[in-house]
Amino acid sequence: MMQKIMIATDGSDAGNRAAMAGIDIAHRSGGSIIAIYVMDLSRLSHLPGYATLPGFKEKILDLIEDEGRQAIQFAQDRAQAMSVSFHGIVAQGNPSEEILKASLNHDADLIVIGSLGRTAIEKFLLGSVAEKVVFRSEIPVLLVKGDVVS
Repeated sequence: MMQKIMIATDGSDAGNRAAMAGIDIAHRSGGSIIAIYVMDLSRLSHLPGYATLPGFKEKILDLIEDEGRQAIQFAQDRAQAMSVSFHGIVAQGNPSEEILKASLNHDADLIVIGSLGRTAIEKFLLGSVAEKVVFRSEIPVLLVKGDVVS
């Protein structure tokens, strides 16, 4: 039975759809939710001026952390509306690694994650956090697909 459900969210439509699906499963099974948003700071170093412009780095970090809190709040509001126990996490690091680590640390029974549909060439060039989680997870993963990006 699914008692602890981890929702990996990024605040996107696909992430919000995953949150709603995970909360519905938790509600039906009498389980609880652990929602995680991972701040991928490694990608920021490629921004022009990230390390050199005074205050720019801090401003970007604040914006990303705020986005994470909003994504977690979206899930928390839905969980509370359905009387589902909720715990939220805003983490930093490699998204797929942090999601997998948190799922083990919190003894999750299921990971629910959203994924945008991509063309084959985009998958080849970009990879996918969801894809990495699916292939490396030690527990079941429910992939909630979003619309195809064109």
